[in-house]
Amino acid sequence: MSVTPRAGKRAATPTAATPTPAAKSAKRSIASFDDRVEAIAKPIDGKMVGRAQRWSLGAAVRHVASADGGRLAQVVGRCGAPDVYDGDEQRSKTTFCALCRIVCGQQLAGSAVKAIWAKFVAALGDDASAVTPSAVLACDLETLRAQAGLSRAKANAISALATHYENGELSDAALCDPALSEAQLSAKLTAVSGIGPWSVNMFSMFFLQRPDVFPTGDLGVRNGVASAFCLRGSGKKGGLDEKKDRERLLAAFAPYEPFRSVASWYMWRVVETPSFLED
Repeated sequence: MSVTPRAGKRAATPTAATPTPAAKSAKRSIASFDDRVEAIAKPIDGKMVGRAQRWSLGAAVRHVASADGGRLAQVVGRCGAPDVYDGDEQRSKTTFCALCRIVCGQQLAGSAVKAIWAKFVAALGDDASAVTPSAVLACDLETLRAQAGLSRAKANAISALATHYENGELSDAALCDPALSEAQLSAKLTAVSGIGPWSVNMFSMFFLQRPDVFPTGDLGVRNGVASAFCLRGSGKKGGLDEKKDRERLLAAFAPYEPFRSVASWYMWRVVETPSFLED
């Protein structure tokens, strides 16, 4: 004998017209980060940065937040606008001074870089204005190395750099030329012994403030990409390798052109802020 079930309330079936609570929460979360991004970008819409190639920081922040389906919107919303474009400290330095600081900072953490740089400046004079090619060449290299706490390789690189400036092979005008391509800049700088691609990238990003530099040779940036994009690579413990995983790195960052410098800054923040995805 068949039994007809009694009529009762039917459980609601989620449909496109009736979003689940989780979907509603996710939508609100996305909207809130969109609001945060706009609050970050709007005040800097008129902020034009870059020594030779001028570009809008507000436009860059919006692009990084919206590209690739908004993958980095939460990072931008939590970390705010890049602070490396604040102040005039970088603008007051010469290209030689900036490059010396980058060489001092090769393969070192922030606090160690500041300490060595302070010693290096003190060895030459009272402040960064004393860091000139002629001042470096006038010093005994071993004495300068000892006073600044530099490795022999770094001291030799700075001496070679000073020689290139004294010979006229490098100059502020040549390196700040807006017509100079990234490849041409790299060729000029890597001709100096001890200046490699990483140093060129740091100079291009932080001194020239070019908008579309992607320093794949920087471990912090690669670690940030691995975390933000959930990528495992060919390096130790699944880390992204600069050479073996280069194509994967370039593909992941392709949507962020022409503002990969700004996207790279956020990769450093991802590494420093591992809980950026948590509420």
